[in-house]
Formats: sequence, structure tokens, C-alpha cells
Amino acid sequence: MARQNIEKRLQILRVSYELFSGVEYEAVSLADIAKRAEISKSLLQYYYPQKIEIVRDLLSDILNISFSYTDVLSAPDEDVMQEISDFNMLFFKAVEYNYHLNQFIMSSVSQPQLLDLWIETICSWLRKVCGENTFSYLQLKTALCFAMGGSMHLFQHKDELGIDYHFYTENHIRTILGFLKYDQKTIDEICGKTKDRVEQVDINAFLKYCEDSIQWFSL
Repeated sequence: MARQNIEKRLQILRVSYELFSGVEYEAVSLADIAKRAEISKSLLQYYYPQKIEIVRDLLSDILNISFSYTDVLSAPDEDVMQEISDFNMLFFKAVEYNYHLNQFIMSSVSQPQLLDLWIETICSWLRKVCGENTFSYLQLKTALCFAMGGSMHLFQHKDELGIDYHFYTENHIRTILGFLKYDQKTIDEICGKTKDRVEQVDINAFLKYCEDSIQWFSL
């Protein structure tokens, strides 16, 4: 992709993230994004014909870059699902600490089609991280459908329910591991390690890493 096209894409993603962090997904139009990016709507649609495709790229960038930080937590020879578990709790700890990231995630799971997008994006990402032969697409998607439906509902209502990221992220990973046929002892071990590790992480260092690594992301 030409440098000019890359810079234009980053500009679109940057302003889209700002807009989605401020109001509900449905309240933001392609015209709003084009105006904030100082481009025509037709040029915006050259890059992103539909608004949901912008969210897909935002999610993919966040997942791929922020996941790489978990290398500092997990040992090289550990089960890949340990690293997934560590990342899951670390990411949502960051979400609770950062207002704009929290608002973006709230906005991006507020509509059924966006939750479906989350599931599809994470399923594809997990297959790449775990290796396509480790779990089938059907296994991962089924686990994610059950886990994310519940955990994202808890996330959206966490304040009213008086729960924090420990609760909904641990339930999330336990559901996934159960569907992937992990035994209870192993699930308990993975969740225990994750809680201990993530409590030790300097969340500001993680967020700064994301800001430095994701070109459109800002704290």
C-alpha cells in the first residue's frame, strides 16, 4: 500500500476511534467521520465502504498489537491459552483504567451486528495465534459465542452490578476453556496464574506500549 494511502487510512482510523469513544456507534455516520478526517465521503468509502469495516480494522489492530505485550507475562513453553487468558484480563484491566478505550469498547458491543463482528474478528485472530490445527473454527466460534455473549453483557452492566474486570474476564476464559474441553484442574491453574500476573502489571506501561505501537491510538 502506498505511503499516502497508509497515512489516509490511519487518519480515518484515528478520527473514527475518537468519535466512537465519545458517542454510541449508531450516532456516528460516515459523513461525521469524513468531516472529522477532512476528506470527502466518497473518498472515505473508497477505503471503507461500510462503517462496520472501520470497527473491524480498529479491533484487529488493538488485538494484534496489545496481545504482543503478553510475551512479558507468559513463559515460551506455556499453553497458548494461558497467554490468551493473561491477555484477556490485562486488556480489560486497561479498559477499566482508560476512559476512551472503555467508551470505544462499550460502543463497539452495543449492537448485535457489532458483537458478531467481535466474535468473527477474535475467532480469526485466535486461529492465527493458536495455529489452525489446534482448534477447529467451529470449536472456537462456539466457545466465543457462549463466552462473549455473557461476558460482554456483564461488561456493559458492570457498574450497576458492582463487578470489576476480574469477575467478567475470569468467567469469560473459564467458559472458553470449558468448551475447548480443558479439565477443571487446568482451568483453575490457568485462571490462578493469570490473576497473579495481571495484578503485578503496571497498567500505565501497557497503555503507553499500545499508544507507541498503534499509530492511530491515543490515551
